[in-house]
Amino acid sequence: MPKPYERERADRSAKAKLRLWTLHLWRQATVVELFAGAGSLSQLYAPHCEKLICIEKDEATFHQLTKTVKAPPAELRCMDNLDFLDTVGDIPDVSFVDFDAYGCPNLQIQKFFEQYPVERAIMVNVTDGTLFNLSRTVNIDLNKYFLVNLYPIGRLSHDDYASKRALRRVLPWLQEHFIHLLAAKHGFNTLFLYHAMNRAANVTYYGFIAFPEIHVDLMAFGKTPITRFRKDRESLVKTLMKTRKTSRARR
Repeated sequence: MPKPYERERADRSAKAKLRLWTLHLWRQATVVELFAGAGSLSQLYAPHCEKLICIEKDEATFHQLTKTVKAPPAELRCMDNLDFLDTVGDIPDVSFVDFDAYGCPNLQIQKFFEQYPVERAIMVNVTDGTLFNLSRTVNIDLNKYFLVNLYPIGRLSHDDYASKRALRRVLPWLQEHFIHLLAAKHGFNTLFLYHAMNRAANVTYYGFIAFPEIHVDLMAFGKTPITRFRKDRESLVKTLMKTRKTSRARR
């Protein structure tokens, strides 16, 4: 049986492979890593982007980060990522953003999309340690972090074991639902690429692409064969309408 540190190392390796797979989907302009830590992911990102911005607030960890990442495109900042997100809208051409948190980074995700308009495709990777925190001494307000309330009191306690087991089963749905709510609120589209969980089943990883909405004047729904287009006088949207008069006339 693998030792705990060996399992953890294997999880980090698998997570890095997922990150690098999404990194190579297209040429990266500006990569933003909001939980840089000691730079294990940062050093992998640096050679494959035009600019890398790493945020880490712990001074001791930041010191390690400066030793790990020395590539020219890297810009290292020792500060709270929520403070950094106040100015993220001034950074041009963000094409990749990483939320590799120990806990739940949903407040940072919310603030990023509040501050940064989605005007091009942005690859987003997330590490969510909600279940890991609940196994310790932490409560979570699901309404605050996931924009949905599954419990009458609005909070899930770390000692609510039955609910924790249930949350593990629905967490991928909850995470995806959270992102779709943000997309609807801020006017962009999403495409989920993966959901994964570590071997201890207490940390989840997911990745999605945020991209601008495509505005067209034609929309079609359902499986009705295309027979005729009819323009609605009350809107600019053309809808598909099956014309029964035509079929009757042929009879």
